[in-house]
Amino acid sequence: MSQTVYADFDVQEAINVAKPGEVVHIPAGRYQGNFIVSKPITLQGEEGTELVGVRDNAALRIENTANVTVENITLSGKNKAIVASTVDGLELRKLQIKDVHTGVHIQRSKNVRIHEINVTGTEGHYSKRGNGVAVFKSEDITVEGNTIKQVQDGIYVEEVKHIVVQHNKVASSRYGTHFMYTSDAEALFNTYVHNVTGLMIMMTTDILLKNNTIANHVDFNGYGMLLYDVQQAEIKHNTIKNNRTGIAMQKSSTIQIETNDFQMNQTAIEGTKASDDTMASNNNFTGNILTARSDQQGFQLINNYYDDYSGIDLKGNGIGDIPYVAMSSFGQWMVRQPVYQYFVASPSVLLLTSLDQQINKTEKNMLVDHTPKLAMKHVQEKNKMNVLQMLLGLFLALSSLWLWKRGMTE
Repeated sequence: MSQTVYADFDVQEAINVAKPGEVVHIPAGRYQGNFIVSKPITLQGEEGTELVGVRDNAALRIENTANVTVENITLSGKNKAIVASTVDGLELRKLQIKDVHTGVHIQRSKNVRIHEINVTGTEGHYSKRGNGVAVFKSEDITVEGNTIKQVQDGIYVEEVKHIVVQHNKVASSRYGTHFMYTSDAEALFNTYVHNVTGLMIMMTTDILLKNNTIANHVDFNGYGMLLYDVQQAEIKHNTIKNNRTGIAMQKSSTIQIETNDFQMNQTAIEGTKASDDTMASNNNFTGNILTARSDQQGFQLINNYYDDYSGIDLKGNGIGDIPYVAMSSFGQWMVRQPVYQYFVASPSVLLLTSLDQQINKTEKNMLVDHTPKLAMKHVQEKNKMNVLQMLLGLFLALSSLWLWKRGMTE
């Protein structure tokens, strides 16, 4: 039975008497109870409205209905803030969720939009926390513009068809976003910082990872992105910096890594049993200790910029005249024995890597870029702008000189 701290307003009673399509306005106040919605209505709070779950039940349950909106409410409680089951058409917006084990739990639902919510988990180890937003066995989901921290997984997705995760920020958690057994997924314009791993993608097909910032994942078992048993992934226009490993691929196929910036990672790209059609092209590699490493299967490197490339361009076409050898002997050892990473910046390892690159190894199982770029794309664009500015300045100077001479003759 629902209870409130205000005798003159009963939240559950207001829900029960509301007609389908109506808006239930909840005044400011702290309302304790386990509230249930099973009809198409809108719950709308105001500044200071808080629903507090009691015992181990969710603060708010939404089930077996359609077209429900919940907005402008703070939720807290011991277990879950919101649980939605079998809902077609659900919008959660402008919610504050705090001091809960799990923020939002969605299952067997479709046409769901979760946006502009803040989730702050509890203190303690990741294993004792729940997820910020979790979606199971659902379809047509949008998770957008949310801020999530101190949880197990910021956004957990399992057996979902068509989901867009965009413009979210996840920090200080285990995984920023975790995809499992999912298809037709997109992760766009998200920021993942100081988690164990930014993006964990497992047994997933057809996924686009674009325009994300993934930084500062430096734990021993941490990655910027980890793809395990993934097919058909596009990874484009991401900034991947200061991670132990930028992108790791394991048992994955048809992975396209294109036009990303890899900055200051211990290892930029790592592949284990990656398919031959996996390709890293037109990326910028700057400040990384190791550019790439793999097992004997390897993957393709094409038209990338490497700041440690020592070749020259006699043809003047912007492409190095000798191949770039990315694989190092030490990198191979690190794949077999990850504990070796602790020696990655030692003088002996740096010398070994330099010697590997000076020897033009082009065996089939090596990571070799036969067309390395000598300038990053943004540097090339800046140079073009400089040339245009110089030509414009020259034109103005000549025009001024012509006008001055004309004035003198007159």
